[in-house]
Amino acid sequence: MNSETDRGGETLGRQDQGVSNTSLSRLFNWGVAGLFLFQLSVGLYVIFHFIGDRVLRMQTDRATAALEYRRQRFDAGLDASRVLLAEYARLPVLSEGLERPQNLGEVRSFMDSLFMLERDSAFSLQDAHGGLVSATSERAALLAPQGAGFQELLAQGARGRVGLVRLRTGGYQWRLSCVVLRQGVPVGLLSAYVPLDPLSPYLAGDDLFRVSLLWGGVPAVTVGEAPPPALVFEQETSVPDVVLRLEMSRREVTEEVRMLTVGMVATLGLGTLLLMIVIHLIGKQLYIVPNIRLQAMRDELEKEVEKRTSDLKMRTVQLSIEIRERRESEIEARESGQLVSALLEGIGAAFFILDPRTGHVVKSNSVVHTMFGLSPWQLADRPCSEAFAQSADKLESLLCPGAIKNNAYTEGVAKHLNGQTFPVARYLVPMELRGEEHLGVIVLDITERKNLERRLHIAQKLESVGELASGIAHEINTPIQYVGDSIRFVDEAFGEMAAIMALQAELAQACREAGFRDDLVERIERLKDEADLEFVLDEVPKACSRALSGTERVAVIVRAMKNFAHPGDGEKKAVDINAALENTITVAKNEWKYVAQVITDFDALPMVQCLPGDINQVFLNILVNAAHAIGEVVGNSGDKGVITISTRRGDHEVVISFTDTGTGISQDIRDKIFNPFFTTKEVGKGTGQGLAIVHDIIVERHGGVIDVESEVGKGTTFIIRLPAAE
Repeated sequence: MNSETDRGGETLGRQDQGVSNTSLSRLFNWGVAGLFLFQLSVGLYVIFHFIGDRVLRMQTDRATAALEYRRQRFDAGLDASRVLLAEYARLPVLSEGLERPQNLGEVRSFMDSLFMLERDSAFSLQDAHGGLVSATSERAALLAPQGAGFQELLAQGARGRVGLVRLRTGGYQWRLSCVVLRQGVPVGLLSAYVPLDPLSPYLAGDDLFRVSLLWGGVPAVTVGEAPPPALVFEQETSVPDVVLRLEMSRREVTEEVRMLTVGMVATLGLGTLLLMIVIHLIGKQLYIVPNIRLQAMRDELEKEVEKRTSDLKMRTVQLSIEIRERRESEIEARESGQLVSALLEGIGAAFFILDPRTGHVVKSNSVVHTMFGLSPWQLADRPCSEAFAQSADKLESLLCPGAIKNNAYTEGVAKHLNGQTFPVARYLVPMELRGEEHLGVIVLDITERKNLERRLHIAQKLESVGELASGIAHEINTPIQYVGDSIRFVDEAFGEMAAIMALQAELAQACREAGFRDDLVERIERLKDEADLEFVLDEVPKACSRALSGTERVAVIVRAMKNFAHPGDGEKKAVDINAALENTITVAKNEWKYVAQVITDFDALPMVQCLPGDINQVFLNILVNAAHAIGEVVGNSGDKGVITISTRRGDHEVVISFTDTGTGISQDIRDKIFNPFFTTKEVGKGTGQGLAIVHDIIVERHGGVIDVESEVGKGTTFIIRLPAAE
């Protein structure tokens, strides 16, 4: 029973398979037939709507080109005849013959010898009044222009004129006229009469065209046939009122297009039918037969698929569980990585991972690109030493260490791709990536911290200098006061003694005149000469004055040093900028007095709210730099440069400028002079901090502006702008 059921099932399966194969074959045949009809329809549409119009347009273009060609041949022929006639008119025999009647015989003989490019041409010659001088034929004499026509032709000058004239017997001839000139004055008119030849090249027709020459809208000559209806094309010529007309039979053009279309349709139908037969034969072998075989193979595969489906379901459940667990782990790892990246970027930390075996940069965050000016492709899978070649002086110890040695933390100086340097702190973190040991490098920009440390150091130094200056001023002021008081006492006492000595001299002179105590008077004179009393009386007051001036100078220097180095209490105060500059010039005199002279040009300024100690430090740094720049120019020559310090009052601001005649600053380093640690001086002579401190004090702490103008070989000007006090 079961075997009969199985055989019945197989029979039904074969029937279903046969029905399926028959349907597939019928569907394929219908598809081929539909493709044939579609291709035939598209071909017919293209032939009737595009190719037919294109052929008609080609015939029209052919007619237009033929008409243009005939017009050019027409103009060229007439131009050649007109040129030849003009050459005849220039010959002396004509102009002289018209002026001298005795030469008329020679003129008539010459006229008989003339010829044109066309056969059967005739010529006539008329004098300036229209009288006929010579004619080569009776026809030429009859056609010679008279009256107003003659005068109009004579007025054309040497250019000449071409026109058609109608014969009394019917027909037309060309008349070419050219004025005969003698010394630029018209003396006659030479005319040529050329028959209108139907065989001329510009009138030649063919099977499709009829060519006509129209004068005043009337056909003068017509060649060829064009059965109606006809397409008419006209072209104006160089001769006034003369038009070339070309007519083309529309019926013959349409018949030619129809024959071409029928041939193309027949060729298309035959080609499409052959192509469909080939497609049908090839498709049957390549599609129907293989499809039957594929059907059998599909049935076998379905059984195999059902057998393995149950096994795959079990494995799918297990894989789903594993995938879910792995996805949760990946999410946790990604969130942890994002948290760390956000934290590092939030604190402005540059972070990249090194492969210690190859030295390549494996990963990096965006802060690295911003901090060092490097694009991602400059870091991706490149050796660290190449990627940061321009970013640090000691790559091995700072940015590209091979391993964590004694200390994972270090500090150094890094460099941006634009050349700007900045201090950094570097941390090393061991880590594992893809099962292998790697090295994490964290770099922090500590410029702000270094600035704070530098400010603190300067403040501490200024505080110490201020305390020392106060002590020195106190210690020096007391003895200087003693010395000054003593010199003033000596000066005043000597003045009184000088008065007494003057009276003694008068007394001695009186005793000498009276002869009283000559021995004593003689002794006084001798002692006076030995002591050079006159020189002493003259020089002692001067010496006292110089000594007082020196003590006052010492007191001024001590006060200036005390005012300059006094640190203040850290709060802004109203400061007299001119006085601060004077103190700075006094304190720094030892730096500039051997190489330059200082010229001041101070304007009346308002008080400026600022930190006195910081402003004094700014003025001192710029003044010392100016003296050093001039020193490089003058050297040991003994010459001196010039430092000009000027102040001006602006709108709500005070402008201070320092101008020197030093070496100047080149354009390529002008943008770097305010960078920390940047210096052009030799090692040991400069730290690169002076102008960085100046920029920090003026811009950051006082809200001012500092600019620099410089020309190499001529000098430099620093311009400081500070807000004025309200």
